[in-house]
Amino acid sequence: MSNNIKTIFENLKKNQKQMAILIAAAVILALLAYFNFLLKPQVVKISGIRSELSKASSDLRTARADIAKIKSMKKAIEEYNTKIGQYEKTLPTEEGIPDLLESLSNMAKNANMRIAGIVPVDSKNLKPQGRVYQEIPIMVTAKAGYHELGRFLSSLESSDRFIKVADIQIKAGKADPKKHDVELLVVTYVLLGG
Repeated sequence: MSNNIKTIFENLKKNQKQMAILIAAAVILALLAYFNFLLKPQVVKISGIRSELSKASSDLRTARADIAKIKSMKKAIEEYNTKIGQYEKTLPTEEGIPDLLESLSNMAKNANMRIAGIVPVDSKNLKPQGRVYQEIPIMVTAKAGYHELGRFLSSLESSDRFIKVADIQIKAGKADPKKHDVELLVVTYVLLGG
């Protein structure tokens, strides 16, 4: 057998063309083996890493954009908290009714009205279904002239709370023609407590 191989190599030495073809085939075979077993897995791995890198880069850009927005978001949160505070003054909860009654009393005193009574009217203590607020009617009875009444109504209009005058009755004063008996039905609104 070794003679056979020796003979093949001697024949190949004599025939240079066959030798070149054999060497070329061996080189091509070696390159194919190198590509399939070493290079191809590395290329696949690199393309996977490239895709992960692209996603990570995109995530990083998004995170940087979000970080840049944090300051403006904090400012917006502060503005919303301020608005919430204003809305709570405008439309307080049911616990704010005593403060409202005191506020109405102060408005009437500042308008030089003589208060006979400020009383919440029973408003069917049922919470309306589907609503987040409830109307609270309040009867205000007082003695006042037209100018004093006008100042009081102006105070109601410029109040921080939502208040409307639902009914007003004015009767001439018997003892003093410049002072009248006034009955006002004012309505305000409160947030229902969940």
